[in-house]
Amino acid sequence: MLKENRTFRTLFVSYGLSTLGDWFDFIAVSILLGFVWKVDPMTMALLPVAYAAPSILLGQFAGVLADRVNKVRMIMTMNIIQATLTLLLLAMPTPFWFLVVIALRSGASVFNDPAQQTLTRQIVPENQLLQASALNGAVYQMGKLIGPLAGGLVAAVFAPAICLMINASTFLLSTGFLFTIRKVENTLFRPSAEEQPLPYLQAWQEGWRIFLQNRVLLFSTIFATVTSLAIQLADTQFPVIFREKLPDNPEMLGFTVSVIGLGALVTVTLLQRLKEIRSYGWVLGGGVLLIGICFSWIGFFQPGDGMYWLLIPALLAGVGTGLTSVGANYLVQKESPPQAHGRVRGIIDSLTSATFIIAPLLGGVIMTIWGPNTAFLWVGLLIAAIGGAAVLLQRWIWGNRTKDVAVDIATARSERVG
Repeated sequence: MLKENRTFRTLFVSYGLSTLGDWFDFIAVSILLGFVWKVDPMTMALLPVAYAAPSILLGQFAGVLADRVNKVRMIMTMNIIQATLTLLLLAMPTPFWFLVVIALRSGASVFNDPAQQTLTRQIVPENQLLQASALNGAVYQMGKLIGPLAGGLVAAVFAPAICLMINASTFLLSTGFLFTIRKVENTLFRPSAEEQPLPYLQAWQEGWRIFLQNRVLLFSTIFATVTSLAIQLADTQFPVIFREKLPDNPEMLGFTVSVIGLGALVTVTLLQRLKEIRSYGWVLGGGVLLIGICFSWIGFFQPGDGMYWLLIPALLAGVGTGLTSVGANYLVQKESPPQAHGRVRGIIDSLTSATFIIAPLLGGVIMTIWGPNTAFLWVGLLIAAIGGAAVLLQRWIWGNRTKDVAVDIATARSERVG
């Protein structure tokens, strides 16, 4: 049973602490920039760039490194760096230097995800990977649900700086938990002479070769990147559409986001009862379809319909978010070789992170040209069409697994030698 896996339990608690702290931090950063410094819209637009750009630049390097070093110590080191930089934010004199430190801290966090996911792949049996992915998804959604509410309360009663201190503390607590399993990797693998690490450039090339030759990983990443771009076109404009639809009920934005989080949390909790996902098309395509329906519903909605009708599409979007988040994470865990998981994860992270920079800018242009109602309607229909097509064409998109991913590295290396 997964609950009897002490190493995973420790890693899970560590991940939960840092996730909760991140959402406290998110509220503090937003308040400091928006309400304390009162920055202009262009400066505010640089915030997602500061969070996403390091992943684009460093994601693949972090993935290669995660396959070559002690992953527990790698996470501990990055936690300490992030805690230090979080406290350094308190001393920044201007928004510019504040964003610079945010970017530096995001650069450190880039190294955590491939290390954490790679270690999970190594310590969790294959028949428990879905349960592990669902548990990680559940703690992320709980952090997303609880963190902003608690963080907003702490920031309002005390100060945003307290939220930053709490986040720094969670990084240090997370490191303390990981210290108890720092030597676990010594017992996982004992590589032979033939399996010694390749030079960095060759290891990076091998990761790309594995990624490009694995149909499931390649097509899933293309699908995830396209849908992520489409979803974020509307997702980043939620405050705009709610301001237009319900100008006298700003609280509905918070209610809707909370219902989305609740739907996602319930979904990932139910998914952990399954042994495996047999059809990526139904889970990923179906989840995207539900999200598209939500956006179109909001585009159709009129104030006279009754504002609480918006909670139904929010619940659908939550279910879709839960399906896609757990499904995508499980797919990468399942389909990538354990010894190359970090490289594959780094490649995927660097590709999908680009959408976090492109989508907000493109979404703003579309909203300006079409208007919020039309934009949400058509973007929602586009997303729903992508999801529906994925369900209908799932055999063609994902095909059938023709070989075990465990042989992928051997195949790639033999081709390189040949």
